[in-house]
Order: sequence, then structure tokens, then C-alpha cells
Amino acid sequence: MTLSNIARNGKALGVAAAVALAALTSVAAIAASDYKPVTQATLLDRIQIEDLLVHFYYDMSQGNRGALATYFTDDGLLDVDSTIARGRAEITKLYAPEGAATRAANEQRRRGHMLLNNPVITIDGDRATAEVIWTGVMNDGVGKAPSLYEQGREYSELRKVNGQWLISKRCISSDSGTPDRFDATYKPRDRC
Repeated sequence: MTLSNIARNGKALGVAAAVALAALTSVAAIAASDYKPVTQATLLDRIQIEDLLVHFYYDMSQGNRGALATYFTDDGLLDVDSTIARGRAEITKLYAPEGAATRAANEQRRRGHMLLNNPVITIDGDRATAEVIWTGVMNDGVGKAPSLYEQGREYSELRKVNGQWLISKRCISSDSGTPDRFDATYKPRDRC
């Protein structure tokens, strides 16, 4: 190979590398354009929203389902795999506790927990959005291995009302382990 061929090939590789770098940079710029970093002004709001989401699932795992509607605005909308509840009364009904016979059968120290991961929380004044991945873990008793029973994603819109963050719209999308009661309305989706 001559020196001029090496120089030509080197220039071609350099041009190819520059084009590839430009393409990667523009893709990164598009992805990063949605990202709003946490600032000192939004840090407390972000912590309060994350706490609200964690407490919601904590109340659910403790069997305190009657309190779940209190995390929503009066006109809040809850969409669980396309089963819709509007307002606190309908949300309370959707999360009504299971029947006494089912509860009695499950009282053998069976306990479920919900893990929340990868929160993406964006604050915009007194409005915010939150997206998380959730995973349900069931514990059938001491000495038994836990099992995963469902997983999915949720997208929530929140409003600050009288200094408190509340959910105005929540869309829960199952990716696996969907409870049978949602079979009739379930549709795969990215976000509602």
C-alpha cells in the first residue's frame, strides 16, 4: 500500500468517524432535550412526589385500600389497563378490599410488596409528571422464596393543591401478571 493510499483511507475513515459522531450527538441531543435536571428549586417537590408514590403502594400493601383515593385530586382519573375510574368515589370502589372469604384464605402470613424503580419525575411549577416501573413481589411465608407476580409501568400527572401534591391522572399499564379482572379492558400500550 502506498503512502497516498494510506492517506486517502485515513481521510475516508476520518470522515466516516465524523459523520458517525455527528449522528450520535444529534440522537443524544434529542434524547437529552426532554431531560430537566433537578434543581434546588425543584428538589423538595421531587422528594414529596416520590414519597407520595411510595406511600400509595405502602398503604396498598398494608391493606389500607380505602385510603388510596385520598392521594388523588377530587376530579382525579385512574386508568388501570383501560379500566377507568373518575373521581374519588369511583377510585375507592376500584380499590375496594377483597371479600372476607378471600382475605381469610390469604391470612397465612402472605404479604405482597410493590417495588418502584427508575422514577422519572419532571416538575413544572405546580404541575408535574412521574413515570416509574413497578414490580409486585409476593412472600408466601418465612422460609419460602419470594416470587414476582406482576410488573408494569405507570405514568402520573400531578397537581399541587394547597401545598400538597396529588395525582390528577394516573395510568397503570401491566406488562405481565395482569389480574384477571382487567382482562376485558387490557390493551398493550406505552402510555395512556
